[in-house]
Amino acid sequence: MKRREFLIGAAAAAGLVHSRKGWAQARDEAKLRRVAIMSLCFNSILKNPSQPDAPARTLDVMDLGQMLADRYGVHNVEMQHAHFPATDAAYLKDFRERLAKTKSQVTNINLEFGPQNISAPDPALRQQAIDRTREWIDHAVALGCPRIMINQGQPNQENKEIAIAALKAMGDYGKSKNIKVAMENRGGGGGRQNAAAPANPAPPAPPAPPAPAAWVLLVEIIKGSGTWANCDLGNFPDQETQHAGIRGMFPLTDGNCHVKLNPARYDLPAALALVKQLGYTGLYSIEAGGGSGSDPHQAVQNIYDVLLPNM
Repeated sequence: MKRREFLIGAAAAAGLVHSRKGWAQARDEAKLRRVAIMSLCFNSILKNPSQPDAPARTLDVMDLGQMLADRYGVHNVEMQHAHFPATDAAYLKDFRERLAKTKSQVTNINLEFGPQNISAPDPALRQQAIDRTREWIDHAVALGCPRIMINQGQPNQENKEIAIAALKAMGDYGKSKNIKVAMENRGGGGGRQNAAAPANPAPPAPPAPPAPAAWVLLVEIIKGSGTWANCDLGNFPDQETQHAGIRGMFPLTDGNCHVKLNPARYDLPAALALVKQLGYTGLYSIEAGGGSGSDPHQAVQNIYDVLLPNM
């Protein structure tokens, strides 16, 4: 082979390798645009105004977006409402601008109002939940955040209708502001516990059908209120229930879902494969737990390392 031909061929090969690296990088960037990370993951190290001198609390919430962008290449931040030390217009504007410096944004806000929830038996508590949710919908608008997620309390068949009415009031206000209001699946499901046998048992009755999984009732409430679902892939008791819940909840998605690792209960890659099969194009938000003394950065990394290759 002539020297000139060799050099041309080598240059072409190098260009192909460079192009392939560029394609791979582009694919990774495309995936990262669909990843969010919850502020809840860093709850143990976020600075808390009530504990200003706690040595473990080293991360200022204003620096959260910068840290996520630098460490993980992630620019979508899912916030807990309690992690905002203030909600006045000036603070929210500053927070949004700090995120914008790293091309980041708030993509969801989780509201936890304790007894003030849509299934509370006291109508005053339900109204307080509606009023506070409306306030946070306004805060979401100020932050440029497209969705919020509420805590549903303890819904059941008896309080389903009042829960639907309260959630509809929240959802309707959200629609007026172009903000989606969603709920996630929480808890498990299953049959009744066996009672002790009587001394003189009667003839056995036909077995009662098992109670439906928790997500089934949740979907009924979401559909009845015209709101949205935020499927949490980790909040299912087992893989069979998880796959059924994925099929039931993702058609109602608000464009956000929560991702956790729990190999004892389910195979996360298999769950992600099913989500892809259903045509989901929204965000995967990492929710990493961790006990006292654990490293929240590594807990997030553990989920991140499974999520990205399987998106």
